[in-house]
Amino acid sequence: MGDSLLYDGSGLFTSSALHGEALGFFCSVGHTSAVSPLIVAEDILHCIYSELAFNAYFNKIERLAFSKINDLSHLFTLDNEAFDKKSTRQVRYYAVSLNTDKSERTVIANDILRAFVKNTTDYIVILFRHERMCMLAFAVKLNGFITVYSDWFGYDDYRDISARVDLGNMTLRNSDEFFYDFVYMAARHYYTHPTSRDYAHAEWSTANYFFDEDEIFTRQSWKEVAPMIVFSHIYEYGDDFIDLPLAEEYQNDIMEESEYDLLLMELELEESLAAQKFDFAADDDEFVDEEDDFLDDNERIDASNIPPEIMSDPVKLLEWLNKVRKDDIDEINDEDW
Repeated sequence: MGDSLLYDGSGLFTSSALHGEALGFFCSVGHTSAVSPLIVAEDILHCIYSELAFNAYFNKIERLAFSKINDLSHLFTLDNEAFDKKSTRQVRYYAVSLNTDKSERTVIANDILRAFVKNTTDYIVILFRHERMCMLAFAVKLNGFITVYSDWFGYDDYRDISARVDLGNMTLRNSDEFFYDFVYMAARHYYTHPTSRDYAHAEWSTANYFFDEDEIFTRQSWKEVAPMIVFSHIYEYGDDFIDLPLAEEYQNDIMEESEYDLLLMELELEESLAAQKFDFAADDDEFVDEEDDFLDDNERIDASNIPPEIMSDPVKLLEWLNKVRKDDIDEINDEDW
């Protein structure tokens, strides 16, 4: 790998020769000690079809994306000599500068990355540059394509990204662990921290907590708010958004209506607990803690006696609990009488 080199990063965003600056960047973070790129394209299409030894058929979309490339180079490849254990996959590093509109820069980069990775089982790393911004892109072909992207970063963010992807943050045990460490350190936040059900529920309930209107906690409210929470990263990134693998299935699942029913039941049970745990004496306004009595009531409910079809349905479970409590109150009143 070699020693880290002094490199201030300024040329990465301004130099007309991206290949030299990109190699300097990867040298500075310890990924290589190479002094010159393996291949620098003089003719983009000739390089892709011949020098890079790609043999797959490229469709119209991919060929259009290739036409947006200004500068292309194969910087270096990490083979088995770079790792402690023999690996079945190498890690190939490329640098690509784009000549396209800002609104389509990430889409074009995605098309190029997917075209490159379909030709090999190796790991692919591409440093893209568009105007004065750069982005790291990662891909591997397993059962399908896995593609991950960093944020676009400029000179002001250079020190942050270089510190995160420094070799010291990665293992050299094998190429698999090295690549996924690299991906994790560079990836956008919505890849590493996808929106969870609990987070969506917490955001929704917190936003409504200070409102007294009952209609705030409605199924319609959940349907309106949940997509804004789940898809917040799409609004945040706009034209630069690239979807997660299997994102559609995950996001549809997170907004199941049963999730709304379960959350509503939790809120109602919390309100019931709060109402019964504390009370004020009617005669002397003295504060009375009735927690013990409340717990005694709940201890009489044996969960094993609840039918499975009720336990699996939050709405039916809440109705069942309310009925049990009403029956208990009626029984107490009959005994007093």
